[in-house]
Amino acid sequence: MDASLYTTLQETRGTAESLVRQLAPAERRRMHHGDLSPLLWHLGHLLYVEQQWIGERLGGLAHDAERARLFRPDGLRKSERGERMPDLSVLSESWKEWDGRCRALLAAAESAYPGHPLLARDFILRFLIQHHGQHVETMRQALTAYALNEDAGRFVPSQPLAPAPLSARYRAWPGGPCAIGSDDASSYDNERPAHTLTLPAFAIAEYPVSNAACLGFMEDDGYRNDRYWTHEGRRWRDHTAAGSPWHWRRNAQGQWYGMAHSGPFELQADAPVAGICAYEARAFARYARARLPHEAEWEAAARAGLLQGVGQVWEWCENRFYPYPGFRAFPYRGYSVPWFDGAHSSLRGASACSVPSIRRPSFRNFHTADKRHIFSGVRLCRPLYPMH
Repeated sequence: MDASLYTTLQETRGTAESLVRQLAPAERRRMHHGDLSPLLWHLGHLLYVEQQWIGERLGGLAHDAERARLFRPDGLRKSERGERMPDLSVLSESWKEWDGRCRALLAAAESAYPGHPLLARDFILRFLIQHHGQHVETMRQALTAYALNEDAGRFVPSQPLAPAPLSARYRAWPGGPCAIGSDDASSYDNERPAHTLTLPAFAIAEYPVSNAACLGFMEDDGYRNDRYWTHEGRRWRDHTAAGSPWHWRRNAQGQWYGMAHSGPFELQADAPVAGICAYEARAFARYARARLPHEAEWEAAARAGLLQGVGQVWEWCENRFYPYPGFRAFPYRGYSVPWFDGAHSSLRGASACSVPSIRRPSFRNFHTADKRHIFSGVRLCRPLYPMH
């Protein structure tokens, strides 16, 4: 067992617990967004997952059906989870007790099962670090929703955001073969197997779309102009009455500002816009006479060093989430297979709230097109025109 990996796992557990502690006890049990579980559930779920994979799968511990019902994603409905959660003090003690057992179980498993696929190249530790880190990001989404719900609209930015015309600078990818995916020890099954694709030439924006450019879109009637929106996008827009990114708010003076899990903040003109769904991203692309990139184009451009500003927002791609040729589910069918359903779109990159363990060119995120609480933005793409 790589001791540094186990230390990283401990640190990620600690981050999750610290996020729960930011809320008052009653708020830890509440859903602050319709898609997001209470923070206490996330902390209990992380413990359950470790006990399932290390305790049950590798250590031979008995299955706990009640624990599974509480903390499996397909157990309780999200709306039922809060009232059934143990207090934070109980979960904290359970974590302390488990930490001591976990080390011993891993050491025993390495001796008993040399070459086990969960232990090879410390896969299980890498898997858990990434799994926990993704839940940490989701917990920060929930804290952002809580901050939005509590916002009184009194924040006054020192430098109000002003609109700017779109002025994307494009970088050319000349076409040809490119490496896609990864077989590294940390890669998820949907990133495997690594393979080569041949892509036609394209041009991709060097930076994601900025806050100032998004405000220009808004003030140019972009949210109401139907010609920028697909049929599904118009239905979503009309149903939600969306007219700005998810975490933007406007004060009594008409000034826009942002809301993060840590509270209100000034929207920097050049910073990537975040909090937009795929429908909004596609509308902005049409407005800009561009399109969204296919995720293979995004990865090719990232590997070629053409992209700047990666890792500040998740970047919507035009394609649906799909399995690579030769895909094999691992370590369980439910991580990726259910989402190859034609309803989930791919996203690439990472957000400012993402953990380091998933910041790689091959990492694939996936959500339905209506999700905008996921710190997502947009990078433009277009055919490669002759350059003069």
